[in-house]
Amino acid sequence: MSTRAYEVTDSVELLLRGGLYLLVASIPFEYPDRTIPLEIPTLTGAVFLLTTLFHPQRCYGTVPAATLWFGVYLLAFLVSTIIAGEHASDAILEFIVVLQGVLIMLAAGNLMRDSRVATGAMVTLVAACVIRASLPLLGLARTTSSVWTGGERVSALGQNANSAAMILAAGMVVLVGLTYGRHRRSWWGLVFASGFAAVIGYAVLETGSRGGLVALLGGMLVFALAAESTRARLRNAVIGSIAMSLLVFGALQLPVMKNRWEDSMRTGNMAGREQLYPALWNMFREKPVFGWGPVSNQYELAVRIGERERSARAAHNIVLELLTATGLIGTIPFLIGGWLCLRQAWHARRSGHGVLPLAFFGSVFLSNMSGDWIAGKLIWLMLAVAVASAGWSGVIAPHRPFRSSRAALVPVPVAQSSRWGD
Repeated sequence: MSTRAYEVTDSVELLLRGGLYLLVASIPFEYPDRTIPLEIPTLTGAVFLLTTLFHPQRCYGTVPAATLWFGVYLLAFLVSTIIAGEHASDAILEFIVVLQGVLIMLAAGNLMRDSRVATGAMVTLVAACVIRASLPLLGLARTTSSVWTGGERVSALGQNANSAAMILAAGMVVLVGLTYGRHRRSWWGLVFASGFAAVIGYAVLETGSRGGLVALLGGMLVFALAAESTRARLRNAVIGSIAMSLLVFGALQLPVMKNRWEDSMRTGNMAGREQLYPALWNMFREKPVFGWGPVSNQYELAVRIGERERSARAAHNIVLELLTATGLIGTIPFLIGGWLCLRQAWHARRSGHGVLPLAFFGSVFLSNMSGDWIAGKLIWLMLAVAVASAGWSGVIAPHRPFRSSRAALVPVPVAQSSRWGD
């Protein structure tokens, strides 16, 4: 094989990785007060999908069953939008964003079947979360909002505190999995990782997000209990217990987090969710098959709870959002797709990354029990990691690179493809 063929293959591979890492790095840095109409991760997601056109076979050559089920969900989304008839323009915009997420899951999942690419993506996510978590500590782009229970919720760049907490919690879970869950570790690596974990953990607590804290604790609990071997479970249990104890202790020291938890336990106040959830359930019972239509369900919800400040209210729970927006025809295929991803992450406990994909899944899933970020890129990255993890454990064969030339679909011989971590 000619030297030029290798050069082209290398450049295409680097382009694909660069597009993926750019997308992952942008996830914690959403900037609400932007002048452009598109979210930053949506823009970087478009850039990544454009890079996949340089080698579609590499990115779309394998279509997992989970992706097909999410495709069925997208069809149900359109059907429910047509039947609802209202707010169709807003619903189509949301459809495009979710479609982009499914395509990102497919392309990124195929790329990350190479475990080196997956490691690079997860390291990028951790690095981005560390930088984002450091901003308020350094007084850069720091934003605060007072709460009536006392204290201030701290975020950065004007981000929603709950959304920021969800992303940072996932980043910390991935950090712990990368550092403490692997077989090879160095003392210097453990020291630096502990410092980074402290920065991210403190940033999560400063947001005052109860859902973010639960997601972080849940991810650590999965890390502690779900390892494949007894030795790994004991090791992870010790690490997880220490991390969860420090998080709980820190939460009790911050007035904003402590007061919000005490208020919830004393009065049952969940920032309005105690009103949203019963109303959403009644909406589902009234239209169980096709739902109220994407976006239209949010306007109906605002009417049901007597909202005076906003014309639409988010469901704040991904399952209730699915049930009321697309009914059973959309909820069932979406949950089946999620289950298939979860099963892949479970089997990946035997891989070199151990329980990391499963803990990542658990953290993001729990975040979406008190929020509904189905249009966010983090959930689709998590699903991509789960799908890709099957290749690490040997359930499916990992991708081999392809020649990016006129014979673009001719595979590089196996003996020459080890350079990409096969």
